Amino acid sequence: MLAMLPFFASTRRDGARLLSSMLVFVAIGLTQIHQLWGQILVIITGSVSIYWGLAYRRLER
Repeated sequence: MLAMLPFFASTRRDGARLLSSMLVFVAIGLTQIHQLWGQILVIITGSVSIYWGLAYRRLER
């Protein structure tokens, strides 16, 4: 398996906070998807959210 870059928290509590904050930005972008900045925001934050979601699954309790 590929090793995740250290672009994420080391505890599940901090990881959950980061992931939920990023999902808020995805939701903001989705409400403005008809504008260029909304589309860019969704692409960037959506990609980071997927990456952080995969990293979160690897954290131990």
